Amino acid sequence: MEISALTHPSSTPTAERGTGVSRDAFLQLLITQLRYQDPLSPMENEAFLAQLAQFSSLEQMQLLNANFASSMALAQSEANSSATGLIGRYVRASGDSVSLPPEGNVSLGYFLGSDATVELTIYDSRGVAVRHVTLPEGAAGSNEWRWDGRNDAGERLAAGEYTFAVEGRNASGERVNAVTTVLGRVEGITFQSGTAELLVNGREIPLSSVLEVFLEEPGQ
Repeated sequence: MEISALTHPSSTPTAERGTGVSRDAFLQLLITQLRYQDPLSPMENEAFLAQLAQFSSLEQMQLLNANFASSMALAQSEANSSATGLIGRYVRASGDSVSLPPEGNVSLGYFLGSDATVELTIYDSRGVAVRHVTLPEGAAGSNEWRWDGRNDAGERLAAGEYTFAVEGRNASGERVNAVTTVLGRVEGITFQSGTAELLVNGREIPLSSVLEVFLEEPGQ
């Protein structure tokens, strides 16, 4: 390494470069520069203070990032611990998938931001619309509609997986926030990349998608 490369302040990492250098590496560069500076042309006080300010700023940023990461990890751990208390309870969560049994009805849920008339469409596994209904005005909050498993022609469809979508509009014809929901009993918990996933109706549902929790199945 050429000493001349360390004798001029211009070779010192700038603020932009400093953000990509570790605290120890930055301090080592500063000490090396002081050691090899030209005695006949020492570093100006302003330049030295500027570099100390850069070092202080870098250290504070690293401490802030470390504290933030620690707080996030603690919050995630607490959320995951509380999720185990949901096992055995019923939850309503945002979701658009439903399993149609060989016989009987199946509940399709939706959550409205305000009172609205709802257009509900059901799709088969290929994404083809098989049933469309206009539901009377529903109240803000949780609502459900019992699907008899029939298509628009009145024919009973095969058991399997279906999806559904809802669109809500108020009396003025303005769109209202409407979210499709699924209801089921929490059968277990899995952890994916540190986050909790609830096992509901044989599917994994993110804990963050849960809208309501019940001790017993609603409507029973």
